[in-house]
Amino acid sequence: MKLPTAWWRGKNYPNHEAIDFYHRYKDDIQLLAEMGFKCFRTSIAWTRIFPLGDEPEPNEAGLQFYDDLFGECLKHGIEPVITLSHFEMPYHLVREYGGWRNRKLIDFFVRFAQVVFNRYQHKVKYWMTFNEINNQANFHEDFAPFTNSGLKFLRVRIASR
Repeated sequence: MKLPTAWWRGKNYPNHEAIDFYHRYKDDIQLLAEMGFKCFRTSIAWTRIFPLGDEPEPNEAGLQFYDDLFGECLKHGIEPVITLSHFEMPYHLVREYGGWRNRKLIDFFVRFAQVVFNRYQHKVKYWMTFNEINNQANFHEDFAPFTNSGLKFLRVRIASR
């Protein structure tokens, strides 16, 4: 399957604009509170904390964003429910290391998890490791190389038995 080139330039890829949660999260959390929500499931973007994934130190600005977001939730009586991996593996880790096929990724992910667990231990009670783990590898689709977790697959013909 060949994708139109414009897709990659953002012309036909509307989620590049999305809802601008990064700048409008206070309004969004306020709306959730007004509707009576008691919890809010979101994820911590690995790339916001470690943009390449293998840096020695985390990005403080990224950490501060989540400090502010979780604080805003708690201020309104909304419990943050956090997913560590919602298909946001740093692309550098896929290109440089081959994604999850390389065992070095385990150490990178553990370091990411430890940083956020330590940082937010007093703000977050509920954690999930992977979002929708059941769809991480869809070998039956032509679009399989673009599945969610940074896994790169070679096209393999599966012989019927």
